[in-house]
Amino acid sequence: MRAISKSFGTFLAVDNVTLDIRPNEFFTLLGPSGCGKTTLLRMIAGFELPTEGQVLLDDRDISSLLPNQRPVNTVFQNYALFPHLTVAENIGFGLKMLGKPKADIAAVVARMLKLVHLDGRGDNPVTQLSGGQQQRVALARALAPQPKVLLLDEPLSALDLKLRKSMQIELKRLQAETGITFVFVTHDQEEALTMSDRIAVMSQGQVRQVGSAREIYDRPADRFVADFIGETNFLEGTLAGSEGSMASVRLKAGGIIRAGLPEGGAPKADLTVVVRPEHAELAAAGSGTFDGTLGEVIYFGTDTHFHVRLDDGGTFIVRRQNTRSGAAAPETGARVGVRLGEGAAQILKD
Repeated sequence: MRAISKSFGTFLAVDNVTLDIRPNEFFTLLGPSGCGKTTLLRMIAGFELPTEGQVLLDDRDISSLLPNQRPVNTVFQNYALFPHLTVAENIGFGLKMLGKPKADIAAVVARMLKLVHLDGRGDNPVTQLSGGQQQRVALARALAPQPKVLLLDEPLSALDLKLRKSMQIELKRLQAETGITFVFVTHDQEEALTMSDRIAVMSQGQVRQVGSAREIYDRPADRFVADFIGETNFLEGTLAGSEGSMASVRLKAGGIIRAGLPEGGAPKADLTVVVRPEHAELAAAGSGTFDGTLGEVIYFGTDTHFHVRLDDGGTFIVRRQNTRSGAAAPETGARVGVRLGEGAAQILKD
């Protein structure tokens, strides 16, 4: 995408986006509803034409081509299967429209059925399949013509939680086995972090950060990314000095910490630091980085969240993994300390 914009009347849905998606990559467009991610996907597919800018595939401008003229296929949120056709007929439909010989279609369909673990189900009506199986048929149909790019528009949103997690693994496996570039749209951060080689986080029609799941989670580019991806603690402070890639920050909550500097230079004197809840631990009052009063204690099964009310009026969440021999939790209302791990804190850009 080169300086792509899309307007609907006076509404600017996509605002001057430039993105490079690599061959054989699982790339995710992530953001809240209305951020422009689906509009961007539809411009790659050809269902929408850009108001400005270009879509290039292998250095060829495809911006003005019709959807059926592009080596791109789409898997929709509602699967869009043909209910009057069998599983095999659905998978082979695109190949039939391309005029492929029957023997070639049968061979591809057999290969696709095996790829999506539906061997022996080719003659079944799709209406007899579960939601997860229908999703696999939709994937097989889109993959059968061997597109250069497969677009996936929130294809897992209709599935229940357990099946959705299973299909996340399946999608990643399919992408690795086929070597086709996948461009995936979702508002679900867990889906993005689980499957993606790289993620573009979008807000208000713009790309806020592009990077691997670890880069975006550990080093968010700005407050929006930090707040949207996972749970995050925000601490206000002032710059007390810097050296190399680290800085000393005097926190309003009390204490001085070392924090990573953002890319692009030193921050202003007044700044915001982010700390993930799992990068901190509870300590005895007076022995941590700063103190507070323990508020809510929330048990999640795999871990427990401790909400600490800080002396400056803020709240800090500490996440502790639950083990069979886990330490006893202090009582609500007790004074506690919060200790930050090495490299836990990152300074946000202004």
